Amino acid sequence: MIVRTLIAAAVLAVAAPALAQTAAPQGMTLQQFQASNGDKLFARLDTNKDGKISPDEFAAFRKENPEVDAKATKAGKRGQRVFARFDKDKDGFLSRAEADDVLAWRYKRMDKNNDGILTLEELQAKKSKAKVGV
Repeated sequence: MIVRTLIAAAVLAVAAPALAQTAAPQGMTLQQFQASNGDKLFARLDTNKDGKISPDEFAAFRKENPEVDAKATKAGKRGQRVFARFDKDKDGFLSRAEADDVLAWRYKRMDKNNDGILTLEELQAKKSKAKVGV
């Protein structure tokens, strides 16, 4: 009896990781999304590498991506509103944590079924709307 119990425990110990992988939802969590994209986004926007994103750096990034504002009625003002919205401490700059808030906002917009997991389909859906960044 003890031998059978030990064998069963050994089999479960070996099979548990495989069973856990099949039970887990396939996709990307918010934390994975931020870890995967946060450093790249921040480095891309923080052109002078001072550890914060200025309104000028943010505006320059948006000018590089004119399609972002193409559908906005007041294209020039949209970027300023987005910047102000995420500048939580109102110091005139976006910190790394505030940039993560931008990614969380993008993640929520991309997660169409609101299950907290971005599937491959959600990541690829309407690529014009599912861009990482602002």
